[in-house]
Amino acid sequence: MKIGDLVIRKINVVPEGVNGHSLQNRIDEARLTSADLGHGIVLSKQIAGNPKHSCISVYYPKLGKIYDIAESLMEVISESR
Repeated sequence: MKIGDLVIRKINVVPEGVNGHSLQNRIDEARLTSADLGHGIVLSKQIAGNPKHSCISVYYPKLGKIYDIAESLMEVISESR
């Protein structure tokens, strides 16, 4: 993943019972989040969090906002040149 890539939130499938949610509830939540945010553009990459992990800053034109999120939670839908 690199700056300028077009990205969208992954639909993560987690084992049932993780964080007190059923598998179907977690999938439904991920789908709603992805639909609400729409696609985004990677603005920057950094190491953050505890434990340290790769994060990206994403601009969501649908909302006109920038959010930081773990790179592992996103997928590239179109690579930049």
